[in-house]
Amino acid sequence: MREEWFNISFTIKDYVGRIAFSEPTGNNFISVKLLREFKNALKICHHSNEIKVIVISGSNDCFSKGVDKDELSTYDAAELCEFSEFGWKVFNKLSEIKKPVIAEVNGDAFDAGFELVLLCDLAFSAHEAKFGFPGIRDGLTPSFGGISNLIDIVGFRATKDLIFRSKIINSKEALDLGIINNIFSKEELTEKVNSVCKEIISNNLSAVKDIKESIGQILDITRRIRFNSEKNIFSFYGKR
Repeated sequence: MREEWFNISFTIKDYVGRIAFSEPTGNNFISVKLLREFKNALKICHHSNEIKVIVISGSNDCFSKGVDKDELSTYDAAELCEFSEFGWKVFNKLSEIKKPVIAEVNGDAFDAGFELVLLCDLAFSAHEAKFGFPGIRDGLTPSFGGISNLIDIVGFRATKDLIFRSKIINSKEALDLGIINNIFSKEELTEKVNSVCKEIISNNLSAVKDIKESIGQILDITRRIRFNSEKNIFSFYGKR
């Protein structure tokens, strides 16, 4: 299968499939075009026997600053719903794929970028990384299941605190809340994540896959129930 990548880069090495957002603006906006490429890359990761672990990262000192507001401004309410549903389906692939998915957060992870981090099985960041939903200030609400995932990780009160105040938190705060697993210097981040990948690959991967599937089934029940509410809020405020 031949693929052309314009908004991501995709490599396979040492049984690790690496998907790096490299959207032209440097903000790694989650656009329809990027989502389509991301979906194709995840499909390859799912089916390839050469890939045992998936790593998602960003480029230009940025993980992802979320959706492209200029793109959203061209959509009506129905199109916003379609966009939210498509993004949710693509992001939810991370839970459906039975291989471990790691977020390597080298910089800002905001709004939909933050949602993506929350969906990954493990997350490691550079000291400089920041996290949050700043889009709330402009009425841009989480659209791809982020509220549900945040509740599952940090609980209701911390979720409300982050969202109601549109707080931007640093890597230490994210670590304390359990949003990420560890912090490294930007220079050693990729090396450390590769070491984690090797540790995972050295285990019984069939057992790892079964455990991930079991956990995913538990989380998916509440995630699907909550999503309709998120989608409706996003389509209402996204057009204002």
